[in-house]
Amino acid sequence: MKNVLPLFVWANAHGEAKIIDRILIKVLPDLLKHNCKITPEQVENSQELNIPESLYTEICVVAEELIGERYPS
Repeated sequence: MKNVLPLFVWANAHGEAKIIDRILIKVLPDLLKHNCKITPEQVENSQELNIPESLYTEICVVAEELIGERYPS
């Protein structure tokens, strides 16, 4: 399990408005496959969001693609 919250914080700081929504929509099939439910509200209000590492990797790829920068992991 890996905490995805820092990735979303980075995306929010470097992306356009509603970037979190755009990321979540693009990874929706993967979220469903892993039986995970992440909402923009959870991202804003959580201290930590632990998800499977494979899902974390997919969210990272999508975020980097949408923002056009590499995530400094």
